[in-house]
Amino acid sequence: MTVANRPPTSGSTGPGKGPAKELTVLVPVFNEEDNIGFLYERLINTLDAYGKSFELLFIEDGSVDRSFEKLAALHRADARVRVVRFARNFGQQMAISAGLQYGRGEVIVLIDADLQAPPEEIPRLVDKLAEGYDIVYGVRKGRIDSLLRRVGSWGMSHLLYRITGIDIPDSASGFTALDRRFVENINLYSDKSKYFSGLFAWLSYGRWATVDIRHAARHSGESKYTIAKLVSLTLNFVCNFTVMPLRFSLFVGAVLAGASLATAAGWAFAGALGMAPFHALGFLALAIVFLAGIQLAAMGVLGEYIGRIYREVREQPLFVVREQLDHPED
Repeated sequence: MTVANRPPTSGSTGPGKGPAKELTVLVPVFNEEDNIGFLYERLINTLDAYGKSFELLFIEDGSVDRSFEKLAALHRADARVRVVRFARNFGQQMAISAGLQYGRGEVIVLIDADLQAPPEEIPRLVDKLAEGYDIVYGVRKGRIDSLLRRVGSWGMSHLLYRITGIDIPDSASGFTALDRRFVENINLYSDKSKYFSGLFAWLSYGRWATVDIRHAARHSGESKYTIAKLVSLTLNFVCNFTVMPLRFSLFVGAVLAGASLATAAGWAFAGALGMAPFHALGFLALAIVFLAGIQLAAMGVLGEYIGRIYREVREQPLFVVREQLDHPED
């Protein structure tokens, strides 16, 4: 069992060492047993026709179905298939982190296993990247997703723009092509709470491009991103790239403090004129409850940042590898 604490750098003896390829296709996998075979066939057909040397790197993220057994069978049958199996489920962001460390290609293409992003579009992304960009995003056209997912994706792109000043259409797309030097820079970041869409956009400022792609329905199964996971990702993004929530709490506190002083002055003036405050006790109780809610919300914001500091200082590994399937020549 291998523990990954720090990403390898170029030329090191880290997990990415081995025969170089022109292209690595990185696929995070979690409970996708019904999609793996179809994905493999379409990837092989596309990449064989493309003519570049390649490897398929699957990061098996602690699945509880037969995903690993199917990946192991592909590995035995095809020397271009590599598998890294986690000891437990660490989440898609950690699977991407592992893939960026273990991938050997001069270009790394990140694609989901659900077949919503067509593998046949990979050559277009790679060709666009060759024009000198750090990263190329596959922008989904005619998205076949629920209204909630589309609204959430729009919200994340809008939030990304507000925080970083980078307006990337469909920045949350899981279909991207990344240059090797850019990947090596990404691997220098060892945050425990990762959000790669934000990190990609922040680090590739001015050196990114987009390619319109077809968007298909999920081939089989259901999305692994629940509302709770999407909220967690949003918090990771916001807290990793800005202290805006802390400043907002300070602003709200200052406004409420000023309002309280103004109210107290108003009551004092009314008392001096002999006028009784209107429902003073009820108003006071409501104000106390409101201010208590604001205080709790501010404590929650502080807790998010403190929790991230706690995770960083614990020196806990990003992920733990249970098994790695490579071939003798690797």
